[in-house]
Amino acid sequence: MRTTTNRVLAISKDEFKHWFQKCTPPNGWSKVLAVANSGGPDSTCLLFLLHRYLSGNVLPNLPQRIVSVTVDHDLQPSSVSMADSCAKFARLLPGVEHITTKIPWSNPPFPRRPVPGVEAIENTARLARYEMLFRSMREVRPEAASVIAFGHHADDQVETALMRFGRGTTELGGAGMRSCRRWGMGHQTLKDGEDTLGWNGMEGMDKWIVRPLLDVSKDRILATCEENNLEYVTDQSNFQPHITVRNAIRKLLTKGSRLDDSRVVSPEPLPNNIKEQLSNINTAISSLESVSVDLDSGAERLRSAVKHLTLQVRDIDCQVDSHLKRCMIPSPTGTFLMSSRNLASIQGDLLRTALVLRVMRYVSFYPWGSLRADGNRRKKMREQIIDKLWTLNPFQAGIGMFVAGGGVLWTPVLVRGNSLKTPERLARSGFGQDEVIGWLASRQPPLNKRKMEERNMRNPLRVDVTENLKQVLDKARETPFVDILWDCRFLVRFDLAKMPLNIRTELANPRSNQSSILIVSNTRWYWPEIVLQQEKEQTVLHSDIKENKRIPPFLGPEDDVYPRRAYWRRYDAPVVSDWIHVEWIRPLTAI
Repeated sequence: MRTTTNRVLAISKDEFKHWFQKCTPPNGWSKVLAVANSGGPDSTCLLFLLHRYLSGNVLPNLPQRIVSVTVDHDLQPSSVSMADSCAKFARLLPGVEHITTKIPWSNPPFPRRPVPGVEAIENTARLARYEMLFRSMREVRPEAASVIAFGHHADDQVETALMRFGRGTTELGGAGMRSCRRWGMGHQTLKDGEDTLGWNGMEGMDKWIVRPLLDVSKDRILATCEENNLEYVTDQSNFQPHITVRNAIRKLLTKGSRLDDSRVVSPEPLPNNIKEQLSNINTAISSLESVSVDLDSGAERLRSAVKHLTLQVRDIDCQVDSHLKRCMIPSPTGTFLMSSRNLASIQGDLLRTALVLRVMRYVSFYPWGSLRADGNRRKKMREQIIDKLWTLNPFQAGIGMFVAGGGVLWTPVLVRGNSLKTPERLARSGFGQDEVIGWLASRQPPLNKRKMEERNMRNPLRVDVTENLKQVLDKARETPFVDILWDCRFLVRFDLAKMPLNIRTELANPRSNQSSILIVSNTRWYWPEIVLQQEKEQTVLHSDIKENKRIPPFLGPEDDVYPRRAYWRRYDAPVVSDWIHVEWIRPLTAI
């Protein structure tokens, strides 16, 4: 292995093999691996390394095809030539396929094209790019790509961590990006629904993002490009510190300059808002307990600090898995019940915070993987939840049910067998023998109809799926399935091949506008119930719920002990239709 003139080592085959295997998705690799290719040194290096490694391997458990995906953001005159350079490089690698897409600004859900230099475009451009990457993964033929690789590296990791600290994150968020994570449901609002930019729905739960280069510094990536004569393009806007705080951080790291020497960081005066953000970041990282750094520590020490935080979070994730399995008491589907006594043994603010966030994301009706499902990680709300949950006897302390973000209702309960006593029942009957104090996390009750109308919000718990079913019936598809993600918590699947003839006839009748099929809310746990609405009469078609075996609650060995909910009895027998299937789809996993 040769080195460049500054003696920085290029990335070896064995190193990359190790990093690639370390970010293997829990379900294994798909046959098709997409690669986000911007044409810069990071993605160019990644595409080269992937091709070098995978072209020399015929193992069936590794990706068999590599598809380079480039998004032309259409925000600069040079965007077309940059996209052409990406395609040209991909064609130089035998067997690598390539797709280029252009962001269709002004076509919903995309906003109008932002004006560089006039509007803050960074977040909008990022959302639009990710939307196009997701669509490209879906459109790969004959088999879609379920995994996409990004070229983020150790210096990007530092930038991300610092940005998060500047926004007030804990050391959990300061660990930066994960080497492998589920794409997630994306972004959605109750006003716009599924037309929101960045909304991926249930499809996003089966897609994975991997970042094999997170342990690699930028200079080693450049050394690899140099040693292998890889040509790449450079987006100069990424190196203008006065544009974004991320650029200012990047310049600070690469130049080894000091925070108080703004002339070295930027030849142009930094705007006051960027100066303020840098100051906030410096204050935040200077007060960390696990590491001792500030913005003047230099790139190497900052990389080391973020690496430490990453390993710390990985360890905390494993501890949370263990504690959840131990604290969990079987409860109704879509809820999470924990023993107060077992909770009391969990010490440390970071560990408690991680456990609470995991439960919130599991129960929440906000998109899985979104900040809203974590209650936007607001410090005051997080502290309120921890303070109440770790009160040994909430009944003696006068703590009742409460909501503190994330769409989650926390209720102190008494548990005995399959029986739950909530505060209102406890007031009538008092404490009983052999009853265990616990906390039940469940979906927050929805706003009433008047408040929804005032806020111009749709009711997420009442969904008319008639048109969805009609469209598939009219097209007579070979695979007559209609999947509906309901309340971001349940997947409702309709098998139209098994739909009863009388319902099929009713829906197919163009003169019939009186019949519709709705998914409505049932029970205090807000379970989906499918009904046939005919004028003023409503018939329940299906109310049974299954566990989702494709998305296990935890990731790990199949023989892991996990208490199932099968013996939790309902008050009434569910209605079952063989053409309708309903399952809970939110995992308890860290990724």
